[in-house]
Amino acid sequence: MHFNIFVSYSTLDLPHVELLEKQLKNTFINVFVAEHSVKPSEDLSKKIENAIRQSDLFVLLWSKNAKESEWVSQEIGKATAFNKTILPLVLDKGLKLPAFISELKYIPVYKDASAALIQAKAIADEQCSIKFAKLQEDKKKKDQELLIKLGLGGALLWLFNQS
Repeated sequence: MHFNIFVSYSTLDLPHVELLEKQLKNTFINVFVAEHSVKPSEDLSKKIENAIRQSDLFVLLWSKNAKESEWVSQEIGKATAFNKTILPLVLDKGLKLPAFISELKYIPVYKDASAALIQAKAIADEQCSIKFAKLQEDKKKKDQELLIKLGLGGALLWLFNQS
């Protein structure tokens, strides 16, 4: 089981992306960064759409560069359409989020990059823990349902053998 994070960014902000990627990656967390996750000859649009669809958390590195990127706008639109949790990290002071996600609270990287990375990691870890707890709870329910069915099946077999 993995927790999947999609990072949306401008390639001009790649140094920030790489710092974030190092901070977020661990045994249970997969980080999709197109620069590192898509191989030459692969269909970039399809890979990105699939990665967004499969993501548990969509991290937006919002900057003046990202604001000018058509790719970033499309990725935000897809994340919104797929009803993904969006975590905005704002790189440039005074920059507002796009109107359709302007109500989201963001992490101001421009104030303190180290603290922002730590906060982003804490949020990702919390979301990951929530996902795994839900998966464990779902498994527990399925196991209980199976035990009940097995018990009922055993009782029915016993009843049929009594006649």
